[in-house]
Amino acid sequence: MQLAIDTLTAAFPEFDVQTQTRPGGGLLLTLMSGEQRVLQRAVPYNQCNSTLQLEWLISAIRRDLALEAGMSPVIANLQSQSRVKLPTYA
Repeated sequence: MQLAIDTLTAAFPEFDVQTQTRPGGGLLLTLMSGEQRVLQRAVPYNQCNSTLQLEWLISAIRRDLALEAGMSPVIANLQSQSRVKLPTYA
């Protein structure tokens, strides 16, 4: 669990990253900018313990922050979009 907290903290250095343990073993992630709460998200236990899913979470949060700021992220930069190629049919 500490690895997930350290990874999330390192991924968002511009925010004060706060975490609370949830009853199911997951985390409640809160990104703060000064006194203002910028984002709050519940992270399930399984997502905290999978490096790949944690990377997807970070990518999704970055996308959400960019959209909220009025910027549209480039699709190629979204990890969840560029990891898997679309299936081809013969």
